[in-house]
Amino acid sequence: RTPSYMPMQLPYVQTRFLDLPGSFPLRNGAVVEKVRIAYEQYGTPSPEKDNVILLFHALSGSQHAYGYNPDVPGIGALWKPENHEGWWNSIIGPGKPLDTDRFCIICANYLGGCYGTTGPASPSPADGLPYGSRFPHVEVADQARLQALLLDSLGIERVHLVGPSVGGLIALSLACQFPERVKSFISIGSGYRASIEHRLSLFEQILAIELDPDFRDGDYYQGPFPKKGLAFARIIGHKSFVYQEGLEQRARKEVGGQSGMLAWLRPTRSTQSYMLHQGTKFAERFDANSYLRIADMWAEFDIRDHAPEGTFSAALEGFRRETIPALIFSINTDCCFRPAEQQDFADQMEKAGIPAEFHTIISTKGHDSFLLEPELYAEPIRRILG
Repeated sequence: RTPSYMPMQLPYVQTRFLDLPGSFPLRNGAVVEKVRIAYEQYGTPSPEKDNVILLFHALSGSQHAYGYNPDVPGIGALWKPENHEGWWNSIIGPGKPLDTDRFCIICANYLGGCYGTTGPASPSPADGLPYGSRFPHVEVADQARLQALLLDSLGIERVHLVGPSVGGLIALSLACQFPERVKSFISIGSGYRASIEHRLSLFEQILAIELDPDFRDGDYYQGPFPKKGLAFARIIGHKSFVYQEGLEQRARKEVGGQSGMLAWLRPTRSTQSYMLHQGTKFAERFDANSYLRIADMWAEFDIRDHAPEGTFSAALEGFRRETIPALIFSINTDCCFRPAEQQDFADQMEKAGIPAEFHTIISTKGHDSFLLEPELYAEPIRRILG
């Protein structure tokens, strides 16, 4: 059924679901029963299913990367109008770098997320109540294994990997665990570990949620929800998503308070109002428990932990063995994965004997550049996929 409103030139898409039989064991020894994976598919797989791109979303993204999707069953009030249009419409579609006339693109929501894949808000098979505080910690390696199971269920052997931001970490983990299944690897504004600076930022974001009195150890699904803590966490994180020197130009001009957020302080600058707006808006469309799980997953990631030797070269031995072509994008104003870290990523690749094409994007958009400036990434992506 076509919705009454749909942006022109955007196809109507629906989220699909895969229910895994049995249980899914995590690296830390915990087990999640009866996992459901929410995913979307754009384009048609070839008869040999050799034209598939597996796309990974950012921390607060979703499986809805392309087209128009006004409703995801079971999500309820979190699926806001801003979620309805795909988060990467600028780069996916006919004739675009991720060309739906040539490729089949698949994007799945992460375990522990809140947009359809099993997460803390999902009912536990044990008693039918939301998992809440009982939902375990999840590692990047777990996410990669789960995505490999999705490919298995769809009968797909080998894929191109495209991972912006946090998605790049999961793409890297999948390539290291299952190198024989990878045709190419594209990392955009990502890396191979979280820096100490960003680990501390993520810790601050987790504290902002944990210290909200409404959090109640994660068992808040009867309400009220810890929206203040989640909004504060987003404000802390949002500082690293934007180019701070250009924030005043990006911020809204009007100055005002946000209902329910502040008691004493009254914003006097547009940047304050802008950050409050971003935080309060985000708290309406995301689940605090999901934010904790994914932020913690990000903070604890280091690809060197994938190898018993604890070295970059050993972790990426499969890259070298399978001669996987790699493309790494750095953004010169990125405060999530800073340019020096990205250069280190490329240097580590080179030292390990892995050829990687490295590009530094010059932008005033900061980490968000990959969402806002598709033309800067298009040519290298087309070339490596070709």
